[in-house]
Amino acid sequence: MSKTMCSTLLTLITIISLLICPASTSKGPSVVLDQGLFIGRTSGNTETYFGIPYVKQPVGNLRFRQPEPPEPYEGIYNATEFGPICPQVFESTPSIGPEGLDQQALIDLLLSVFSNVQDNVAEDCLRVNLWVPQGSREGENLPVVVWIHPGAFVSGTSSSYDGGVIVERSIANGQPIIFVSLNYRLAAFGFLPGREAKKAGITNLGLRDQRQGLQWIQRYIQSFGGDPRRVTLWGLNSGSISAALQMLNNGGNAEGLFSGAVMQSGFPLPLNNYTQLQDTYDALVSNAGCMGSLDTLECLRRIPLDTLMVAMQTIPPETLDEGWEVTVDGDFILEQPTALLTQGNVAQVPYIIADTDDEGTETALYFPEIDTEEAVRDWIATQALPGASDAAISQILALYPDDPAEGSPFNTGNTNQIFPHFKQIAAIEGDLEFHGLRRFFLNHTSNLQPSWSWVSQLYKDLPGIGAGTSTDLVNLFGPGELTDYLINFVAHGDPNNGTGLFWPRWTATSPQVLVIANGSTPLTIANDTFREEGTNLLISLLLENPQ
Repeated sequence: MSKTMCSTLLTLITIISLLICPASTSKGPSVVLDQGLFIGRTSGNTETYFGIPYVKQPVGNLRFRQPEPPEPYEGIYNATEFGPICPQVFESTPSIGPEGLDQQALIDLLLSVFSNVQDNVAEDCLRVNLWVPQGSREGENLPVVVWIHPGAFVSGTSSSYDGGVIVERSIANGQPIIFVSLNYRLAAFGFLPGREAKKAGITNLGLRDQRQGLQWIQRYIQSFGGDPRRVTLWGLNSGSISAALQMLNNGGNAEGLFSGAVMQSGFPLPLNNYTQLQDTYDALVSNAGCMGSLDTLECLRRIPLDTLMVAMQTIPPETLDEGWEVTVDGDFILEQPTALLTQGNVAQVPYIIADTDDEGTETALYFPEIDTEEAVRDWIATQALPGASDAAISQILALYPDDPAEGSPFNTGNTNQIFPHFKQIAAIEGDLEFHGLRRFFLNHTSNLQPSWSWVSQLYKDLPGIGAGTSTDLVNLFGPGELTDYLINFVAHGDPNNGTGLFWPRWTATSPQVLVIANGSTPLTIANDTFREEGTNLLISLLLENPQ
């Protein structure tokens, strides 16, 4: 008998003995993948399996390389703890002076829901986490939702979000689902730009990681009782952009990897080409001490993680702002996402696309120095809409005047004007990057596939922020009303199930949204026509002057 056969036989004997007598080794649930036994935990009505590697880990010579499927699993794995978080940029919050906003209210709100944060940073971070209804086994064919975490492609981790809340609610609703979250490479590790990255085929590695994670789900989810034919992507901010880009990848061919998508507060803006961010690559090489190397990419692979982390963190802020981001590479992303949408190159699966009412308030906090109309005009011409003419900027300011009563947070009168022009900037930013792009996505796809949209007005009373980005996530992980619509959608491809308020599809001829707000009547249906003239103008200018 060969050494390999002997090893395989011993592994199988070990697994069989553990399955027959699980109490002798662990009180937790277990699942077999290939020849590996994964031991998890039980919490309430949910089984959890954390930290399962879904690719060969990008360490050593695999740093800055495309993800590869893992080797077949062998042996016994402890799947009771989250894996490490991926190397990332640790961002600071905006500083707006003693007269400005105390952000503690927002921070406390979010931490009350998302509390599984840990600080173990390592490159072997490409892991999946699963929350499974207790006792679920192969053949049950439960629907699956895949959470793609936010963080602007430079920060964040899947372990911050408790999928057990969603699964427990689904069980209570009689529609049990499986929740999967995954990490993907971030910042320089996941979105290295430049000619060298393009030549090596390693642009947009973070998105490629996600794609490989979806392939892992197709291969293994049945072992957990899941249905590989019913997999819904779900993301917030950069996670939402990721879901949209997965829909636009491969000419819109989903390859059977997913059957639906839920996108919150994040849709693809016109992107830089990989060559436009060459300075970022060069700065990283210089900071890392690799400038004199004949093969700078190979040098970046060899240096210690700590050295590379410091080099990444110390890139000048003006470069960092637009340094680690998704790029048009002619490969994973063939051309501008807006062009792919207009061409119909999008996966034709049902989807939900959503915004909060006051998108843009968090971003506006970074611009306290904009205190005159001239400064606002300069911000539009150089940052919000580079290349916009003076006449176009005048049109924008006519529709978005410096009147706090008309700014964002909307419908809050003269309150929340944290500094001069704050509410004006927040209104423009929110309608340009969020509401305008949401409507653009809907207008170009709702005729191809079932589409729904919500707008959240929850937490309007948050000082300065109002119903800002991510505040609706508190309801979803509450759980709350949106949780039930989400579960319905994951289970059936339709957020309605015959009970509660009927949520109509969004169509170009009847653009209607579900509105959720605090109060005795939290759910209503409204026409999606607010500030329509403004969003139409902003998007038309955006398309006239892509990156």
